[in-house]
Amino acid sequence: MDFGQIFQAVLALVFVLGLLLVTLWFIKLCQQKGLSCRLGTTGLPSKRLTVVEQRRIDAKNTVVLVKCDSEEFLILLGSTNLLLQTYPVKVSAHD
Repeated sequence: MDFGQIFQAVLALVFVLGLLLVTLWFIKLCQQKGLSCRLGTTGLPSKRLTVVEQRRIDAKNTVVLVKCDSEEFLILLGSTNLLLQTYPVKVSAHD
């Protein structure tokens, strides 16, 4: 092998490693900001369902506070999924 082929192989390796780093950066960014961070949101419906808070009770049970439109639902998740309480909430302008 002459010097030109070795140099070309090293450049190809640097290029592939650079592509991998850019891909990993993009995946990390999308995980932090959601999948639609760089893919655009035109034409997508607005999200109506959000998880406000969740707490572990024990190894099998979790309580989740879910918001849909202007209502919040308290749900017990475990061996049996049970809706505990529903109460309306006024959505403020800064949410």
